Amino acid sequence: MICALLLGREGSSGFPGKNITPVLGRPLAAYPLMAARAAKGVDRIYVSTDSQKLKEIGREHGARIIDRPAHLASKQALGEDAYVHGYEVIRDELAREGNTVELMVLLFANAVTLTPQIIEQGIGVLREHPDYDSAVTVSCYNMWSPLRARKIGEDGLLHPFVPFEVFGDPAKLNCDRDSQGDVWFADMGVSIVRPRCLENLHMGLLPQKWMGRKIYPLKQWGGFDVDEAWQIPMLQTWLQAHEVERFSKAHRVSWSQYYESERTVLARLGLTEASRVLDFSYDCGGLGLGLREQFGVHHYTALCARKHRAQTVGMLYPEARVVEGEIQSLAEETLQPEAYDLVAGLGATDTAGSLEALLRRAFSYVRPGGLFVSSFRLTDRGTVADPELSYQDLDAGAETGIERTPYVVLNVRELLAVLKKLGPAQVSGYGYWGKPSSTAVTPFQMVCFAVLAVRKRCPGDGPTPGIELEIPENLLKTMTSPDA
Repeated sequence: MICALLLGREGSSGFPGKNITPVLGRPLAAYPLMAARAAKGVDRIYVSTDSQKLKEIGREHGARIIDRPAHLASKQALGEDAYVHGYEVIRDELAREGNTVELMVLLFANAVTLTPQIIEQGIGVLREHPDYDSAVTVSCYNMWSPLRARKIGEDGLLHPFVPFEVFGDPAKLNCDRDSQGDVWFADMGVSIVRPRCLENLHMGLLPQKWMGRKIYPLKQWGGFDVDEAWQIPMLQTWLQAHEVERFSKAHRVSWSQYYESERTVLARLGLTEASRVLDFSYDCGGLGLGLREQFGVHHYTALCARKHRAQTVGMLYPEARVVEGEIQSLAEETLQPEAYDLVAGLGATDTAGSLEALLRRAFSYVRPGGLFVSSFRLTDRGTVADPELSYQDLDAGAETGIERTPYVVLNVRELLAVLKKLGPAQVSGYGYWGKPSSTAVTPFQMVCFAVLAVRKRCPGDGPTPGIELEIPENLLKTMTSPDA
């Protein structure tokens, strides 16, 4: 098994409370736990600490707790010894279960400059190269070349920290920060190590002996561990430049951010903490956080079309089950049919090649009596789904950036005909007229923004679906006319 182990202690003389300091709305220690939770291949997460608050944060992110002994939680204690202690606890626990440790993913509560992708890269490297001892994150800091390092001598003046002769002929050295080539520092983001490194700590290279001797560099930029309060703005910059904060700004992640039509319909569904939700919405992950906030929903599966989106959702919502793939082409065995109380596809119709095929596949995952909910833009004019005529530029994430997507507006009569083919027990919904998004290019001056809930038939339901809609009257008359 691959196990992640995070270290953090209660005391910090230089920056009291640094491990739980809020950064962009989360305690510092949450970020490495989120990255480990979202990384494919990590089987378990542990937190070794003497801090009750860190134990709470660890449990919130699915970690098992190791009580860090007092002699390993003092200011003088070495992190390497705490890692060895934590590893031995994990090794013995797995042994009792008949399992062994393949790799250890070593984390610090104050080192948050890492991503799930970099953990996965390190795991892949070590599996490909059995002779490597470890893979660790490194950042390039040429401005801190050891050639520039100084110490204050007994005379009170500056002297070279390392004799210049170590670097070669002093006559050929200069002040250019790049003159010695790139200078890489282990930035403490993550160390992925083999058990042998912790079992033979004395054989490892200084100063981080847990890394062993054959150390593979996982290159990133700007990594560091936090030891001073002035580093927090730098950390915010790093996080904002990576996908977690980018996603939070580009997507809706709380109940209040959802539109009136969405909140109105979702509030009527009777969701509880026991409700099982499958979400393939454009804002999947964010909707899960909103449903948890408002209704206590915690059985939540996010279906993400792109790998980077799946990883980001995993970091935003570690408790969620995150599945990579598109609902139309998902292997049948990936998700259990008729297993969900709610299947949500808010905004998903814009990317559907065939609306009918999308709705039929989504409806197949709804349990009898359960609901499928999606948002639609409606009109009593003709449907416009041609991306040359109606489109919108949206932020698709770090790998893709701004992506042009269709801005689909559906004829209300045509949509009802498609929904009736599903054989539902009821179609309900809420909608209102509004101007298209300011980022949309479309021939429509006004559209009806509607959210519809389609209830799946149970044995004993009548043959004709009930229609309960609160939408503009002219659309309602069109939608419910006998020949619709």
